[in-house]
Amino acid sequence: MYAMNFLHILANLDVYHAYLCYGEPKRPNSKAHRPMVRFTPDTIPPSRTPTPPVDNSASTPQPTEGLRPTSVVSAQEGILSSGHREGRPKSGKSLTFQLSPGRHTPALSVSTAEFRFIHSRDLKTPVSSTKVAHFHSNDIPSGRSIQLSSVREGARSPTPNAVKDMEPAFLDLSLEEAGVTVWRVQGKKLRACDTDEHGFFHEGNAYIVLNVINSSERSLHYWFGSHSNEKEKKLAEEKAHQLDQIVATGQLFSREVQNHESTVFRRVFADGIIYIEGQHKQNVVKASHYERRLYVVSDRKYPRAACVMPSRDHIKSSNVVILDGYPRMYVWIGKDSPYVLRHKAMQLARKIQLRQRKGICHIVVVDENDASLSETFRRKFDDTSYPVVKPSNRDTCQQTSLSSTTENEQCLVLHRISGDRVLYDMPEAHLPPLKQCYLVRRDCFLVDQGPESTLYMWVGTNAMEAEVNHAITRAQTFREHKGYPATGAICRVRENHEPSDLKRCFCDWRDRPTREASITKRYSAGNIGRALFSRTDRRTVATMQECWSEDTVGEHRRNTQVWLLADDTLETWEHVGVFTNNRCFLLLHTTIEGAHYQYIIYYWLGGKSTATDHERIVHFAMQKNKELDNVAVVIRVLDGKEPQHFMTSLSDWMLVYDGELSQDVGADRKLFCVRDAGDRATRVQQVTLDWSSLNSSASFVLLTPEAAFLWFGKLSGSTEREAAKDLLGVLCTTKMYSYEVVPEGKEPQSFLQYIDGKRNYNNEYKIKVLERRPATLSYFDPVTQTFELVDQFLQEDLSEEEILLLDTYDQVFVWCGERVQDRQHLSDVAKLYMSCDPSCREFESVSVWMISQRSEPVAFSKHFRSWNALGYSGRHSYEVMRKRIRQENAKIDIEQNLVDTTFITQPKYPYVTLLKAELPEDVDDTNKHNHLTERQFQANLNISRLEFYRLPLWKQRQILRSARLLYTPPLIRRSEE
Repeated sequence: MYAMNFLHILANLDVYHAYLCYGEPKRPNSKAHRPMVRFTPDTIPPSRTPTPPVDNSASTPQPTEGLRPTSVVSAQEGILSSGHREGRPKSGKSLTFQLSPGRHTPALSVSTAEFRFIHSRDLKTPVSSTKVAHFHSNDIPSGRSIQLSSVREGARSPTPNAVKDMEPAFLDLSLEEAGVTVWRVQGKKLRACDTDEHGFFHEGNAYIVLNVINSSERSLHYWFGSHSNEKEKKLAEEKAHQLDQIVATGQLFSREVQNHESTVFRRVFADGIIYIEGQHKQNVVKASHYERRLYVVSDRKYPRAACVMPSRDHIKSSNVVILDGYPRMYVWIGKDSPYVLRHKAMQLARKIQLRQRKGICHIVVVDENDASLSETFRRKFDDTSYPVVKPSNRDTCQQTSLSSTTENEQCLVLHRISGDRVLYDMPEAHLPPLKQCYLVRRDCFLVDQGPESTLYMWVGTNAMEAEVNHAITRAQTFREHKGYPATGAICRVRENHEPSDLKRCFCDWRDRPTREASITKRYSAGNIGRALFSRTDRRTVATMQECWSEDTVGEHRRNTQVWLLADDTLETWEHVGVFTNNRCFLLLHTTIEGAHYQYIIYYWLGGKSTATDHERIVHFAMQKNKELDNVAVVIRVLDGKEPQHFMTSLSDWMLVYDGELSQDVGADRKLFCVRDAGDRATRVQQVTLDWSSLNSSASFVLLTPEAAFLWFGKLSGSTEREAAKDLLGVLCTTKMYSYEVVPEGKEPQSFLQYIDGKRNYNNEYKIKVLERRPATLSYFDPVTQTFELVDQFLQEDLSEEEILLLDTYDQVFVWCGERVQDRQHLSDVAKLYMSCDPSCREFESVSVWMISQRSEPVAFSKHFRSWNALGYSGRHSYEVMRKRIRQENAKIDIEQNLVDTTFITQPKYPYVTLLKAELPEDVDDTNKHNHLTERQFQANLNISRLEFYRLPLWKQRQILRSARLLYTPPLIRRSEE
């Protein structure tokens, strides 16, 4: 009965609409708040509820399972939220109420002892709630259901739906569909940019970019122009953090500044970024003004076009510029500019043509080598009408960044972040070399690579919500404390979504899919018996796909020639497979694959050879490659680290002497170690005659003038023991049948007399072998002697006039274009690259390959997604692209299609009439300017109709928006109101 009386009171309350109630509830004297109702098993005080008549016919119902006893319902706002922590409903849970005129009846039966009135001031903790819908009790027919969503009590941040309602620009946001969404800050509002405007950024505005890759992976960025004001910057940062809550903390969240964008941001606009002059104009006079039509193109992978004042000072042999003219667009190519940059400039020109000229524009490529056409292009610039051009911020910043790259790698520091205080909450966690195990999942870490590099904030999966939300702010505090430039990019990275330039800072980084995948170990017949005891042997390294497989050479009609470095000349070495560790050797391995010869040049560096010999043997190796028209693959091989394909070229057997090769081996006491070197390969090394040289995992041959001993370790295999017996036939044929076998641990006195004092020795060989990782490509700048990481590399990133390095962590491939003249210093380039390595690898720990264009082995090409004989960036592809542009120009009639002539047949109306909300029926609201006469068009838009159509599309939209004639969709119009 109590319930019936209460529902009668509730029916008289007018339910107008739901609105957002975030944070601390207002005082009860506010008109916006009405009494709230709590479902609780407590007894209702008689002073608040009238005593109903007793109904003995019906028993008191029990509370229903579907309704939590601590839920709070606001009858005025139509909101269901929690009342007490111990019984709060889960986020997203909904209850359905059946509403009918004059009566509220819950769909779930509730006992009479579960209702009593409370006020919002009685709630001890703030309640965050979600707006549901606009409804009125008298307008809802009987039987219609409304779902009231609940949210958890005392939430630190608003729910995604709540934040979405706070900003009208986010109403139509869809997080399920893949794509890029861009908002521009204009005044105090956010305006969504059209698809044609993606990649075009005004220097005086701030932008927010959301990239939805799939339903579970998203990246969020906010970008500041170099001339944007502080109010727009603050608003963009605030809205970006609100959007971050809507997307449930994107995997990548970055703060970007013009000319200093991070790789993760530029990857979103892979076709290039174009900076546009000034702000998005709001004034008619300013909108029709357009001076800066010249763009200077820079960067290799993700190009950027900076808008500058037209001047001949930018027409340099090393530059590539774009002149946005009418009715043609000119791309000027400097004779010293790289072919990769030429390709990117023509791609940017086509982007402007399609998105800003509606495809009605000719692209004219002007090459500096064409003297007459280049001189005609220079005449288009009248420097007397423009001020003197000063060096742009981009040029200065780029030079600073390149010159300080080496210093940035050396000052790599990992900081642990636990608060906002720099001196106390951001201590140095570790110094190089950094390891992946230093990153703890419950904490947040900052990777500092120097003042000009991107600051990465790594956030673990178990980090607290405050660590995630304040990561960017704390990184800014750290940057200000360190005195770093304010233009540097800051990127928050969630665990398992690290970019490649962050992974390369750690010496042992392993991606989670690689770490969790099943591994396959390969063993030979000789070492299978000790497979369980060897954990660091290179024969137990996992091989997971083709890119992780071992490198091999051809096996058809093999031929190997060997030369010995003697002083300043090469001498033919007849003993193939025999080396001395105090010399350097040169090997030419030739195989036939199909109808082509394949050449591999190995230069083997002895362990006791001098640095001078190393330089000489490299010189002879490159000279030998030049004699073969640079078609050979040059590989460095270190003593004791011979790869499997090197052993294959020596017929799977090699012998290394300690010092010079002697004629009579049995004249002195010598000890040789016989080890299994992989697939059917055997390596013999002369070692010091001492107990410390012995090892349980190998077999040894001891030769003396009196006798020969074969010492077999307990863990040695049958292959090694048989190879030790065969070695006697090579070293001393007189003792190949008269030898004594000595098992480990049972050495006789005749054996012990040749080795002084029995001491401990190792049970296995511990060799430090680097694990292979996903490959990275870096471009080498010969002028600045620095390296630039190429993100998501393809074959087209290889230019015929450049040097690039492919790094698989255990191997470094130095790729050289066919037009590179100086090839003698490729080894020095690899050495310089390793000196700048943030993971602190040693130059001797990696295998160095030097390859030439069009002679790439499978070990190199398999790391690219696709490989084509003509897939390089060079003169051929450059000429093909120019020819394609000329063919496209022939299909475009710029004289007839440039001006939209449909305005002639359109009815004309006064300018004031077109500004009204209610337009005549024959007015096209998407093209209101077509209903203006020529005189009205000139008077209200401050530009003639012909000059209007000569402007790019973004400038036309500025003029129409400033004149209030731009078409606005109804949904956006309602949100702005």
